[in-house]
Amino acid sequence: MGDKKQLLVNMVASLVNFTVSVGIGLVLTPYIVRNIGAEAYGFIGLANTFVSYAQLLTIALNSVAGRFITVAYHEGDDSKANGYYSSTLAANGVMVAVLVVVAVPVVTFLDKLVNISPHLVGDVKALFVFIFLNFMLSTIATVYSVATFVKNKLYLSSIANLAFSLVRVVAMVALFGILPPKVYYVGLAVCLATAVTTLMNRSYTRRLLPDISFDKKSVSWLSIREMLSAGVWNVVTKLQQIMMFGLQLLVANLMISPYLMGMLSIAQTVPNQISGLMWTVSSLFYPEQTKYYAQGKHKELIEDLKSGMKVSGFFTNIIFVAMLVAGYDFMSLWQHGQDTELLYQLLTLTMLGLLISGVATTLQNLPLIVNRLKKYSIGWLVYSAISMVVLIAFIEVLPKWGVFLVAAIPPLFEILANVTFVPIYASRCLGIGKFEFYPIYIRYFASTAVAAAVCWGIRHVFALVANGWVSLIATCCLYALVTMLLDVLLLLGKKERSMLVGMLRRKLHIG
Repeated sequence: MGDKKQLLVNMVASLVNFTVSVGIGLVLTPYIVRNIGAEAYGFIGLANTFVSYAQLLTIALNSVAGRFITVAYHEGDDSKANGYYSSTLAANGVMVAVLVVVAVPVVTFLDKLVNISPHLVGDVKALFVFIFLNFMLSTIATVYSVATFVKNKLYLSSIANLAFSLVRVVAMVALFGILPPKVYYVGLAVCLATAVTTLMNRSYTRRLLPDISFDKKSVSWLSIREMLSAGVWNVVTKLQQIMMFGLQLLVANLMISPYLMGMLSIAQTVPNQISGLMWTVSSLFYPEQTKYYAQGKHKELIEDLKSGMKVSGFFTNIIFVAMLVAGYDFMSLWQHGQDTELLYQLLTLTMLGLLISGVATTLQNLPLIVNRLKKYSIGWLVYSAISMVVLIAFIEVLPKWGVFLVAAIPPLFEILANVTFVPIYASRCLGIGKFEFYPIYIRYFASTAVAAAVCWGIRHVFALVANGWVSLIATCCLYALVTMLLDVLLLLGKKERSMLVGMLRRKLHIG
């Protein structure tokens, strides 16, 4: 299968999986909130935040394992690739044992660490148990997902992720439908879904990489140390992400209120899905970019980065603009009975960071590809530290605006970093002019601004206020179509337009 056709197959599969995942999430979230309440729902996000803290222990190795295995494989050194694979699996087993020691006291004394209403203490602790168990299983199984990356068959990963979504929703609906409502069902369902995904990815590994498997003799401290020395800077990057975004719900819980933490968690659902779309699309280009780097194809790597920026921005922009314009109507229908005005305001503020990150996400993969993470990680850490200091200071001065400050300040600093730091550092890594990627930024920003203005104009001129799901879907489709056409004209280049036309022809069986 040619590289271009492979990319299209991967993209279609990833977008189908993303659509199903979003659909399930949008249906399940109000269902869960109705059953357990906004406050209890907020602890789901908080539990995942605690997992992000635990990732500081595992990310140094797992964030770079795929890169090292892939480079060794494409260099033709199967023995070296097998060494990285076996060493990663062994090291993950050790780290899970350490995580158990840390997780037990955290769960035991959870009600002393965060504010939990007395009637929710047992339920929330059970939720954290299952969320931590899921993380441990995911940590051990991480290396199994490398095979589809090495072979650039990411559509298989999409199938596994689709199975994850379906198992999760079936388990959750069954639990909530049969038993009294409890928030920990969410964690239990995720554990079951992860187990299924792990089995599928392990099967892919055996089929795609038959010469690579776990071998005690291949486990090497030197291999682990080599990967850790590169990945240790990803720990700094993860710490940056925690400081900028991972502490949002914890700050809201401790400095504002558990209820407003829950409302913020609900408002973050859609922006998190859009962020997931950005990473989904940009990651489709990552295997080929890693291959270009391993083979010394500098020009092809730069061109692929630019295409990735445009395509990621294209898909992100469609949802971003539609949600920005129709977000109030969406919240009033999706979370009927909740404070729609508050949820829409928090949604809008939380989405601010997506204004630029739609195109910047692709460039954020580059430091890992070229193994130049040190300065990149430190740079992001500086932005994040300033963001957290500013956030806490503003909450102390303006406590009435606390939840809005928590929603707005981290995204504003994300915009600043993505504009002033990410593209310049990427250019330095490639040895090209520091303004090489800014024309794409400008085109993306112009396309977003024009699309938002046109869609707002359509909404007001034709009074398109959705009062039902059918009218909401119709108006969102209209906004999406307008944004798509403007992106094709203002953002995409000839290569990307050809890619999308080819995709449409295949789906419509034309030519």
